[in-house]
Amino acid sequence: MERSQVISDFALKDARTQQQVSLKDFGSAKGIVVIFTSNYCPYSKLYDNRIKNMANAYSGKGIQFLLVNPNTGVNNDHESIGEMARKAREEGYDFPYLADATQEAVRQLGAQKTPEAFLLTPQGNGFRVVYSGAIDDNPQVEQDVKEAYLRNAIDALLSNNTAGISPQRPTGCMIKKKRQ
Repeated sequence: MERSQVISDFALKDARTQQQVSLKDFGSAKGIVVIFTSNYCPYSKLYDNRIKNMANAYSGKGIQFLLVNPNTGVNNDHESIGEMARKAREEGYDFPYLADATQEAVRQLGAQKTPEAFLLTPQGNGFRVVYSGAIDDNPQVEQDVKEAYLRNAIDALLSNNTAGISPQRPTGCMIKKKRQ
């Protein structure tokens, strides 16, 4: 995903509330973090606490977190809206957990894996991609993280210094593409 790329708005169902949530709902945010995740992928599970901690750390700073499950439309009982809602309750998510049943968000952002992060900022009628890729450099051991790519990108955005941000290859489970 090119950093200068601008994507259009999309609306997806929040498994927690059963309401539609769109990017434009957060148009006044300084940044929107979209993380493609999965209930089933072991790599995604390893990031659950890190994502919650990051969302809490940036909640009062104009950064909105959105989790997106791209697997709700690929016939996997673990990825159903009901299972997403259960996980959101158990994990105590206080941010949307969106079902991308048509994989509209996957296509727009070019997401390939779970977990994979995108940092967006409102621009005109759309949203500019500031960062895309891995959350950090150690998917297995949180305590051994040396490079916190997503945190660094958010901090750079908040300090209006995004020039040095570069995409990082994500590690995780391949997103199963839904047949068109």
